[in-house]
Amino acid sequence: MTRFPAVDPIPLPAPLWLFKLLHNVTFILHLGAVEMMIGGLILALLLSVAARRRSSPEMLQASGMIAHRLPTVMAFVINLGIPPLLFAQVLYGRALYTSSVLIGVFWISVIFLLMGSYYGLYFSAKRAESKRRWLAPGLAALLLILTISFIYSNNMTLMIRPAVWQSMYRASPAGAQLNSSDPALPFRWLFFIAGSFPAAGAALMLLSLRQRATDPVRPFLMRLGGWSAAAGMVLEAICAYATISAQPAEVVGGIMISPLYAISAWLWVATAAICLLAGVAGASSRSPGALIASASALAVFLNIASTVEIRDAIRDLTLRAAGFDVWNRQVVTNWSVVGVFLVLFVGAAAAIAFLIGVVARARRVEEKYA
Repeated sequence: MTRFPAVDPIPLPAPLWLFKLLHNVTFILHLGAVEMMIGGLILALLLSVAARRRSSPEMLQASGMIAHRLPTVMAFVINLGIPPLLFAQVLYGRALYTSSVLIGVFWISVIFLLMGSYYGLYFSAKRAESKRRWLAPGLAALLLILTISFIYSNNMTLMIRPAVWQSMYRASPAGAQLNSSDPALPFRWLFFIAGSFPAAGAALMLLSLRQRATDPVRPFLMRLGGWSAAAGMVLEAICAYATISAQPAEVVGGIMISPLYAISAWLWVATAAICLLAGVAGASSRSPGALIASASALAVFLNIASTVEIRDAIRDLTLRAAGFDVWNRQVVTNWSVVGVFLVLFVGAAAAIAFLIGVVARARRVEEKYA
């Protein structure tokens, strides 16, 4: 008897590969924004504390600059997070809905935790702009964000563990529990947290290029971004090894058999090495360089893309071993609807790219946080 609910009799209106592609593309963008936000907030908090103790205007200025941009990054996190969640529900609804119900109390709490963290980021940015201490609201926002990420990791790992669903429901039908028995959960969660430092580091290196050549914070941002990218990638590699080691042997073997997933695994290794080298180069450079910053940003983006593919492989292979084949769905493609959707999707992506370009070309406003 299958552990999964019955398949929805309504066929999918588009090919499976299209839903997969859209899910992974949007999740890459969402994960990049999440990691920039978490890593940036952690670095800003550390700089805020260190600046007071060392009386360093460069650290205080850098801390305020990061805090000022975090609410905007959070807006991208939220808006870019909706599409991959919707596509995941289409592809894995029978598993994802079940796991969401099993941790229902915590899953619903994400809404309120998100509102609290968003307010904390705005409050922190406001205090930084007025040159006041913002450690307390910033730390509160970080704790709320980390809690949200841990709940999400719980749900995404629980959905591929149907063997524990019945026992968890008997333990708490109200959903007041978490997926605490999964040995791979801590490593997977720490892997994504560790990945926030290379993403934030690459963002800081790019930010250093927008400052005036005579600004003393410019080389500081480049060095800080370089150290964050290099150290974060080492930490992420350790967590990646622990995460893969915690997977069943058939899952690891399935990844290396598939050409797409095997290429993604080797791409992760290659981009991690490039990010490490670019980070070391940025940390040791005396003046910001566009080549180093661009190489680091590109390496981080491709590293996140390969991470998403490997994550996708672990989910599909684990579910297939449990009797859930995501590709085994009835499809009746409505190409007119698909065409309209793709036109709107490309248009929305172009509009976002245009707005980002407008922000990048905007006249620089002098920022004073020290």
